[in-house]
Amino acid sequence: MNDTDDNLNSAKQLPDFCQPATVYLTVIASILLSLLLSLVTPEWHTSFFYNLSLHSFFVLWVSLTSLGLLCLLRHYLPLEVQSKLSLKRFSGLAISIILLVTLCFSLLISFYLSQEPSLWFLLRNMIIAFIVSGVFFRYFYLREDSVRRIQSEAEARVQALQSRIRPHFLFNSLNTLANLAAVDPEKTEQMILDMADIFRASMKRSDVLIPFSEEKQLCQQYLSLESQRLGDRLNVEWQVHHIADNLLLPPLLLQPLLENAVYHGIQKRPEGGTIRIKGVSYQNHIQLEITNPLPPSEVEHHKGNSMALKNIQQRLEVLYGNKAQLTYHQAQNEFYCLVKIPKQL
Repeated sequence: MNDTDDNLNSAKQLPDFCQPATVYLTVIASILLSLLLSLVTPEWHTSFFYNLSLHSFFVLWVSLTSLGLLCLLRHYLPLEVQSKLSLKRFSGLAISIILLVTLCFSLLISFYLSQEPSLWFLLRNMIIAFIVSGVFFRYFYLREDSVRRIQSEAEARVQALQSRIRPHFLFNSLNTLANLAAVDPEKTEQMILDMADIFRASMKRSDVLIPFSEEKQLCQQYLSLESQRLGDRLNVEWQVHHIADNLLLPPLLLQPLLENAVYHGIQKRPEGGTIRIKGVSYQNHIQLEITNPLPPSEVEHHKGNSMALKNIQQRLEVLYGNKAQLTYHQAQNEFYCLVKIPKQL
């Protein structure tokens, strides 16, 4: 990993206050805080709505101004400076900005009400701003720490999933190579090259995306290896002409799903079957569907199928959060697996 990647990773740890969801939550929290301040005011029932409007005006201006300044700070602060700022230091800087904004608006509202600034009034506002912002950034720090820990654990599982190809696939391929070597040396050499490409892809970092054309080629190489073993029992239909070749997606996202389709579907059927890969492109995301026939009902089902699907689902959560989705179901003696990921070019 180079220095630029390290700086980007450090910068990504800082909160992003420019998101619409953050603005929405800030407005809701400000209104709730204004409501609470209005209720604790002495004789609140006689001037509740007046106090509510005054507190709302003050809290919203403070919170939204602070939010705008923090958004600009993160946007225009040089990447080198951001990389040196830990989350704790950034939180301290952000709280200082919020306190300064609170002081400025406290003085402004005092002059607006034609009153001399009261030390108690200024001190009370500063204490409230410090407590609220401190609680927020403490919560954010704990949440980020928890998310990083979950991501690290999930990433370890992803790396374990990527760093190994199922033993049965390796052993079956080696047996096929041994039988084919004396009959067709050229095809044997091509199979060895295909296996090398697949294992090389399994060693890549899971957060480094690759073009769809490269992922498709890896899947075709894997299916070519399996076709040497299964022969005419394995048929494949690709319907992905709607998916752009330069679309980025995680390496070995489809290959484990195709391996499941071969191992849990085609291989267990004496007559074999057809695996269909369909791709649909929408405005903001793509959907890939893999279909394979189910094995006969008397064949014992292996739990590795669901385990692999859960691992891939966790991998998508790590990379895309709730923007990606993996679903699967059975219908009409077919197993359907659908993957939806956001478009990245």
